Amino acid sequence: MKLNLPDSLESSDVYTNDPFPLFEIENILDEKTYNELLEEFPDSSFFNKKRAKLGNKRYLNCIDSSFFEFLEQSSIWKSFYLTMNSETMVKKLFRLMMNDLNKIPERSKFPRKITLENIKLVKKWRLDRLSKLYNKISYLFKPKTNRIRIFFEFSRLENDCFVPPHTEADGKIFTLLIYFPSQNISEFDKERLGTNFYKKTKNNLDIWDSEQMNEAEANNFYKNYDIFYKTKFSKNKLSGFIKTSNSWHDTIRFDNLKEDRKSFNMFFYQYHKYRI
Repeated sequence: MKLNLPDSLESSDVYTNDPFPLFEIENILDEKTYNELLEEFPDSSFFNKKRAKLGNKRYLNCIDSSFFEFLEQSSIWKSFYLTMNSETMVKKLFRLMMNDLNKIPERSKFPRKITLENIKLVKKWRLDRLSKLYNKISYLFKPKTNRIRIFFEFSRLENDCFVPPHTEADGKIFTLLIYFPSQNISEFDKERLGTNFYKKTKNNLDIWDSEQMNEAEANNFYKNYDIFYKTKFSKNKLSGFIKTSNSWHDTIRFDNLKEDRKSFNMFFYQYHKYRI
């Protein structure tokens, strides 16, 4: 399976690095592949978990055995997962991001700088004891290796659901997502169901290691930050951003939805020695 990636991040259909690197790439997959993924997006029966205190998003992710049970039922999604969870693809993506990654001051505080040469993909999110031991031993012989892991997640947002403001957690490097709207989605829903990105207008609340805000914190945030870009909830598009201390984003609380807001999210993490 092939992704239609540009030669550089700056050549994306949408690109900005102010106040943080943000991009969108249209027609990321061939139309046939995208439509098959849309057709076989997991149905509601797979989504048995939700973030009850943080917007009620329902999700199916790669720490759940049901995630892999679903992949065995859908050859197109399994193929896409294997394409993304490969060192070849990871290095292609990092090649696009590297120029912007090197400009982020906080990255210098990590145990080792990420380069294309020292990336090592760890394909499993959760490792058994033997795998953890192997990684600790191999680290002694390759101390400059950067271990990268990808957290995969199917997401469904229903009526009265939302995602609170946050900049992402400490170990995250960048986020990619693909939306899966219905074929007959209205222009109104395309506009309102996207992701909001914010920049500071008053007091500085920027933070590197960010958790999703509670209601009181979010109300204070909205007094000090304004939306500078909102993605459209449109088909066959790769949206992404690089994690910084000011990569603020959220979604509004949705109402009057005719169907769930569906997306596939990919979070790329750097793991420190002590986390292996």
